[in-house]
Amino acid sequence: MSDSQGELTVAGCTSFKADIRPKFTDEDVDHMNDMVGMDLNDYETVKENGDLILQRLLDPDSPMPPPPRGPWPKEWIDCYRQWLIKRLP
Repeated sequence: MSDSQGELTVAGCTSFKADIRPKFTDEDVDHMNDMVGMDLNDYETVKENGDLILQRLLDPDSPMPPPPRGPWPKEWIDCYRQWLIKRLP
């Protein structure tokens, strides 16, 4: 799907609170906070570290989240990428 400017859009991706934060489990939040001090509950923190988070989500050699859960589905990554690029609230 494309918007009027020809950019990829993902239906239903509108905000951190509604669409991004729910994709992080409590385990993800605890792990990232303990390991690198990154609070995935916090909009500003996720926005500031957005490119790094996206790199980790896309890295086939170090999938995030790690097993046994496995990587995010493509649709989730597309939603996250759209949120990041468009700087949605």
